[in-house]
Amino acid sequence: MSFAIDTSNREEMLKVVSSCVATKFTRTIGTLLPELALDAVQCVAQDLGVGRQEIDIKNYAKVEKIPGGAIDDCKVLKGVMFNKDVVAPGRMRRKIHNPRILLLDCPLEYKKGENQTNVEISKEEDW
Repeated sequence: MSFAIDTSNREEMLKVVSSCVATKFTRTIGTLLPELALDAVQCVAQDLGVGRQEIDIKNYAKVEKIPGGAIDDCKVLKGVMFNKDVVAPGRMRRKIHNPRILLLDCPLEYKKGENQTNVEISKEEDW
C-alpha cells in the first residue's frame, strides 16, 4: 500500500523519517535525528524541474565529528565549517563574528629560505 506525500509539508515528512529511523535510541535522541536528517536532505536537494529532485549527499554534505559535545549539540550548518584545534587556550578566540575568509585549493606552507652567502677574497689585504 502506498500513498502520496506532500514533500513541502514538514510535519508529514518528519513522520515518514521518524518511522524509518525508529530504533532503540529513540528515547535518547527523540525527534532530533529525524529533524537533522530532514534538514540535511532539504539543504542538498536540487530541483531538476518537471517534479524531479536530485539529492546527492555524498558530494554536498559531510558529517564532522567534534569530540566533547553532547548529542543535543548536533546541528545542520548551511554553509562552510572550519574545524580548528585550540592551540593556545588563553589567547585564541573561540568565536569570530563576521569573519573574512579566503578559500585556497592548494597547500599553505611556510618554508624557511636557505641563507647562502659566498665571500670571495681576491687580495689578502681585503681580508
